[in-house]
Parts: sequence; C-alpha cells; structure tokens
Amino acid sequence: MQRADLTTRAVAGLVDLLLVIGLARLPDVIGFLSAAGYILIRDGLFDRRSIGKKLIGLRVISLEETGPTAKYRDSIIRNVPIVLAYFLFLIPYAGWILCPLVLGMEGLTGLGDRAGMRTGDLLARTQVVLDAPVKEEKKPSQDQQPDVAPTGTDGSLNTQQ
Repeated sequence: MQRADLTTRAVAGLVDLLLVIGLARLPDVIGFLSAAGYILIRDGLFDRRSIGKKLIGLRVISLEETGPTAKYRDSIIRNVPIVLAYFLFLIPYAGWILCPLVLGMEGLTGLGDRAGMRTGDLLARTQVVLDAPVKEEKKPSQDQQPDVAPTGTDGSLNTQQ
C-alpha cells in the first residue's frame, strides 16, 4: 500500500476540523463532548475511516499482526495528542499558545518520519495510506465470443464456411 502524502492528509484533516468546529458549536457540554468524542473515534467510523479520509480516499491501517485495518482502540490511541491540544485550547491565553505547539509537534513528527507517521501513529502503530479500490474481475459479455475455433458435432474443426 502506498503511504499518503502530507498534503492529502492535511486536506482530509481540514474536512474533519470543520466537522469538529460544527460539533463544538452545539450547546454547553454536549458540544464539547461530541467534538472530543469525534476526534477520538473518527478513524474507527465509516469503514474504519474518518469522514475526511473517506471523502479524500485515505485509510488508516494497523501495523500490528492483529489485522490490517485500524479499530476504535487504535483510533483513540492515535488521536490522544489531538484531543490533548483541543483540551489545551480551552485554557485562556496559555492554552492558545500550547495548542498550536502540540499540533506543530504532531506535524513536524509527520514531516520528519520516513514513513510519514505522526506522534499518534507512532503510539498506536498505525499508518495512513491511500485507499486501494477493490478491482472487480471482468466477465466476458454476451457480445464477446471466446477465442475458440468452431468445431463440428463430432469435435473436429469445421473448415467450411
């Protein structure tokens, strides 16, 4: 599987960020908890992809022997640093400085790692890859004839036309 480049991951992250902003606008604690909850479990939803990854065509895979796709546990572990940044942002003044530092650390780790794995990926042993479409086998249509020479009733080749 081909790993996803940082630009494609950023676009998928932007889609998810817009959704988190929308959830956070819900009233009181409901908005806070729904936004934090989505951040944590987003990579376990919708065929094991977040909404942004599904729209862009990315998938999170597990590097463990337990299976190729990430599960909710992997999603929670890999998104803990982002939820930490979300919590820090709620602290006036100090959090507004610490949140970008945590997110910057995530981005720099992803840039510096050969496999493009950010801190959350290293913790959960996951990787974001391009989603490979499932190829369907083509069946010959009724209009197409197989490349077989016509034979007579006795099995010999028919040479008359």
